[in-house]
Amino acid sequence: MNGLQEMKMDIEGFFHKNKLTQAIMWLFAGVFPLYLTLAANGISYGSSDGLHTLLQEHMGSFLYGLFLVSVIYIALACLCKRISIAAFFSALIFTIMPLIDYFKSSILQEHFLPWDLLLAKNALSFTEFLTSLKVPADTWQIICCTVFYWAFLALMKPMLPGKRRIHIIAAPILLIFLWFFVTTPAIRNTYPTIFGIHWNEAADQRENYKQNGFLTAFALNFGSLNMPKPPHYSKSYLEHTFEPYIPTDATGENFQNPDIIVVLSESFWDPTVLNGVTFSDDPLKNYHRIAAKHPSGKMVSGTFGGGTVRPEFEILTGMTTSMLPPGNIPYQQYVYDDIFSYARHFQSLGYDTLGLHTYQKTFYGRDKAYPLMGFDDFLGEYDMHAEHHWNSGPYITDETIAEEIIYQLEQPHETGLYLTAITMENHGLYYDKYDPSEWDITVESPLLSEQEKNILQNFAKGTSDSDRALGILYDYIMSREKPTVLLWYGDHLPTLGDDFSPYITTGNITSTTATEWSEEEKRTMFSTPYVIFANYDTGKEYLAEGVSVSPYLLSPLMCDYISAPECLQTNFLLELYQACPVISPYYQLYTADVPEAVRKEYYALHKLLTYDELIGEKYLKQTKETER
Repeated sequence: MNGLQEMKMDIEGFFHKNKLTQAIMWLFAGVFPLYLTLAANGISYGSSDGLHTLLQEHMGSFLYGLFLVSVIYIALACLCKRISIAAFFSALIFTIMPLIDYFKSSILQEHFLPWDLLLAKNALSFTEFLTSLKVPADTWQIICCTVFYWAFLALMKPMLPGKRRIHIIAAPILLIFLWFFVTTPAIRNTYPTIFGIHWNEAADQRENYKQNGFLTAFALNFGSLNMPKPPHYSKSYLEHTFEPYIPTDATGENFQNPDIIVVLSESFWDPTVLNGVTFSDDPLKNYHRIAAKHPSGKMVSGTFGGGTVRPEFEILTGMTTSMLPPGNIPYQQYVYDDIFSYARHFQSLGYDTLGLHTYQKTFYGRDKAYPLMGFDDFLGEYDMHAEHHWNSGPYITDETIAEEIIYQLEQPHETGLYLTAITMENHGLYYDKYDPSEWDITVESPLLSEQEKNILQNFAKGTSDSDRALGILYDYIMSREKPTVLLWYGDHLPTLGDDFSPYITTGNITSTTATEWSEEEKRTMFSTPYVIFANYDTGKEYLAEGVSVSPYLLSPLMCDYISAPECLQTNFLLELYQACPVISPYYQLYTADVPEAVRKEYYALHKLLTYDELIGEKYLKQTKETER
């Protein structure tokens, strides 16, 4: 036996024979949840300032988090018996989750939410980001302290007293109790009295996490998993209310069965709007060339820096995600059965329907959701026929998806092709994303730091590549004989740095708190360009030329432009467009000069339509089938 083993045995013997040291051992084991609660909130805040504020001004929120951690810790101890093992798994959970929250909120300005756990199976997809992430020094100190604390408990080997049979029974009881404590409305209604927490006022997630800390804010969101039934929701009310929108002529007399292409271009946005920044070339030269001749405008996205799935879902279905929990992932949370989409609408007209993505098709659960939206097939990065093109960036280039679209257009289609494509090349993170030798646009500004210049030059590189893909598709489509129409749009603005840098640096916005932005600043941070072009005379004027619109209006506006056969959703959304082109409750962004009563009326109807299709009884679907 070597000296190290002897010393270990001596220490263990000392602790298990000495009453004082045993008391110390159990004290450390007992206060471990308190330590983890402090550590988890500290990691999420990224500094001690937020933690101090939480303890000084929101002690009830801190105690609520402590209660959650304690119950989970005790339940794990019941399962494992060895407290050191329970401490290990507790430390793992309450270190990793707040660390994810810190990185997500720093990069995407969105917090880690319960439904983000649905992306766990895609965890390896995020490894590309890891090299660009920097753990704050305070966080490293917390992690090191946690390791030493756990090592102390592992060395002491405290065992949970009592019979093993009772422990096994107690563990699930504790976890079930915790679930009901967190999710049951009747219990949640006692939070203001017990903890001083008003859980139903947590719609602004940034304020929720700032005020309540990570643990409490994360738990409060579990109550949002089940959407309440909207007022007036009934079959008779929906049939009466939406009767005026039931198509009277679904033939589309002037419809020429064009091939229809809808392209979501990742983070497609014009960086030249940044104040005091000059670019050696226009990153969107093709977009500006095409927009000068064809319908174009701004799409007011409901997300910033991430959450591609939400504007994508709205454009494909015409539904609104604003009625769903903040940060929602509609494909994984709500699409479990066939639902309406414009792919399904054109499929009913005899079209072949196809989805493309130059990334993992399982991401956001698209591989399961797209068939339920009426797509005949959905191809991911390994399914495409076009040769994959790469540069020094981590993703397949947008040139690849342009070539795949051209390949699919050249295949035989009896009636036509409805194709939606999602690009990936211009996805963040942007710092050191490309080799400088590939930068084709240089950025200059006395306002920017070297890091911000690096980020912007990499973004300009990715954007110009996306714009080049748009140019390839435009030139090809305009040379085709078969009528073809393409809708190209950016899903959201890019996150170019922490705390809205360089938007703050250049003065495009004046606050790092989104709720403090002016109306003009909101439009700056949520508006992305879109363009619609056809290679034939559609015979109609585009209704929204130069007008900013919500995402869910783009498909019905395109359908109107090409005289597509009517459907209930198109008719309703076109009337909504006439009343209020922008309804974006995320940060209270609406079309100016529209009476609040009118906006609220149409928003309520849109919520009813969305609820009925996603969560409710599909009364409108039954009505349409009866009409047929």
